[in-house]
Amino acid sequence: MMQARALLFPLAALIVLAAFLAPAKAGLVTDLSQHQISIRSNFTGTEILIFGALEAESAAKPGQSTDIAVVVSGPRRDETVRRKERVAGIWINYESVTFESVPGYYAVASTRPLGNMLSDRVRAIEQIGADHLTFGKLIATSIDSSQITLGEEQAAAFTDALIRRKRELGLFHNAPEGVAFLGNTLFRTTIDIPANVPLGLYTAKVYLIRDGAVIDVISTPLFIEKSGLERLIYRLAHTDPLFYGIFAVMLATFAGWTAALIYRE
Repeated sequence: MMQARALLFPLAALIVLAAFLAPAKAGLVTDLSQHQISIRSNFTGTEILIFGALEAESAAKPGQSTDIAVVVSGPRRDETVRRKERVAGIWINYESVTFESVPGYYAVASTRPLGNMLSDRVRAIEQIGADHLTFGKLIATSIDSSQITLGEEQAAAFTDALIRRKRELGLFHNAPEGVAFLGNTLFRTTIDIPANVPLGLYTAKVYLIRDGAVIDVISTPLFIEKSGLERLIYRLAHTDPLFYGIFAVMLATFAGWTAALIYRE
């Protein structure tokens, strides 16, 4: 027993010494002002606050550059882009391309322009920035509904058109100086959520970047869904469309009958 105790103290001392000598690991602590956004009939958009801090051992050393990039995206779904062409004096949809995995919403905020923080290679690997997103398999269809093969320039043109359309709708946006440091370790940013944002599960990713390399990433879920009567009607329309249609017809008939009684009197 005495020999076991005598061995225990040196072992404990070695464990403590190893903890002190272990290399420090860079890290982030982040959170959102709200993890769920409820949409009702009077929803006109909102914003979420994303804030956090660098852990003590993650503070920048002299001569090092430390940046933060925040990416909010989701949910992914199919998107179709059509190209119109004039035939016999009439503009018609001549070709279309369907992208299998497009974020319904994508926003980026950073301490500096992304091109000054990260190389194109790193941005492509991490998919930071709309221009470096991948949209899954690309399916091109001609006017006669037959599938066709597009060249690189044609595929890039359709991709640019998709991103441009998303930006026009306010669903893709970039704030190159949207993240502000409060002191040496605290940071914050606000992300605008438009009224036409799709419902579903989102992710808010915060990247810690040092000297052009991603050091740490924190991912936090965000839920956007309807609430109240709007939620009941939305779920009914998607889970039981037949019953929803019957209910809508009965409600319209009752409303018309009630209005007729009122005007008759």
